[in-house]
Amino acid sequence: MAYGYTGYGTAATEIPQQGRILRNLIEGGDMVMSHITHFYHLTALDYINTNFVGCPISGVAPWWPKDNTADMVGATAGLTATANALIGNYVQALNIRRDAHEMCAWMSGKQPCQPTFIPGGVTNVVTNEMTAAVTAKLTTIRNFIDNTYIPDVKTVASVFSGNLLAGTAANGVGAGCKKYLAYGIFPTSTGALTLSAGFLNATSDNPSGSNSWSVSAFNQANIKEHITYSFYENGGGAYDKLHPSVGVTTPKIGKAGAYSWLKAPRYATDATSGNTHVCEVGPLARVLVNYVAGNTTITGPVNTFLTDTGLINLGAGACLNALRSVLGRHAARAIECKVIADAMQGWITELGAATATSGQTYKHRNTPKQATGYGLTEAPRGALGHWVGIKGKKISHYQCVVPTTWNGSPKDDFGQAGPIEQALNGTLVTDDATGRTAVGRIVRSFDPCIACAVHIVSPDKEKVTKFEISNK
Repeated sequence: MAYGYTGYGTAATEIPQQGRILRNLIEGGDMVMSHITHFYHLTALDYINTNFVGCPISGVAPWWPKDNTADMVGATAGLTATANALIGNYVQALNIRRDAHEMCAWMSGKQPCQPTFIPGGVTNVVTNEMTAAVTAKLTTIRNFIDNTYIPDVKTVASVFSGNLLAGTAANGVGAGCKKYLAYGIFPTSTGALTLSAGFLNATSDNPSGSNSWSVSAFNQANIKEHITYSFYENGGGAYDKLHPSVGVTTPKIGKAGAYSWLKAPRYATDATSGNTHVCEVGPLARVLVNYVAGNTTITGPVNTFLTDTGLINLGAGACLNALRSVLGRHAARAIECKVIADAMQGWITELGAATATSGQTYKHRNTPKQATGYGLTEAPRGALGHWVGIKGKKISHYQCVVPTTWNGSPKDDFGQAGPIEQALNGTLVTDDATGRTAVGRIVRSFDPCIACAVHIVSPDKEKVTKFEISNK
């Protein structure tokens, strides 16, 4: 945007179509990799017991020690074979994750942290060798999604539906704020988005009745960042509730009342508390926004998944209520994973149709002397926005609002708790494996991008068995 690109095509200000397709494939492959990694390697052991007779990883690092609870698969009589199968698939998923990274590296140079995306397209060319390699990897990945990943999510859903798929209740377990925001992703040749943008207020428990849910158009100008409870300088209120394009991030250690290094982004249609919305972002947000909007790319796979589980009566409209839950987030992630992987097959076909004149992947434009711009997309964890200002051909201002800032945000100026905070409300926390697991299941269903940086240890490196969750 700052460079003056206006869309996709052959004009001087348009990004080449092959560049658009490569971007879609690289982003899609990364999202598929991330979804599989999240379910198997970041959350699966919240649901699988590893302390039963015959467990292949009992006592083995890094799967041990861990909290095991009586409701986990493997702890219940008759489910040890299921647990062993899930553990085997956990290991298989490591290979699939590698396949996804290798697939993307063919197009991006390396994964993760690829260097290929720049204003104007992608700095790589399409070759027959590339498309053949990507096709082969994608075939393996799609087979795993269809025959292993989705069936495993259905297995977990069936075992835990009694306490983690309680979305039909007014305050289902882990439901959270029940408002969802999506920026949209994967542009088509016309610039339309395969997964569309929108804001959904799903607080009603009657999505198909008189108080039905509806998606409103997304407006990036409505994003505001609150910092009353964040360790950042208020500046006498001058810095508070700013749009990211003019945002200020000045740390203030020890700020009175603050308890988080995350800001509190909100979607505010005006300055009142009633129209300042706490929003969940991520796979569940994308799936619900697109389902309610009638996007058939999503509605069909969602209906198939929910019907196959045998847990939900679609005719009563309860399916959407039930998705507002811990297991709903896992289901949405699996559904989206399949939708994206299937779409990637079509994008590869588009790449294969390139000719000598249509194979351009990048178009150069000089750095502007002065400009502003923003880029909005969907990362695996949710809505991702970057805002930039350029002066003298140099960056003068840069601000990001990343998915975990939305989901993990503290309270805003109106005292409204963030999505994860709201999802934890009402959870009974006890100082034992059951209590720790209950909290972990809810938080990890959001896939927060802080998991590898947060640990509970003591100075002597012994396991900490006592911890506090503040009610402030």
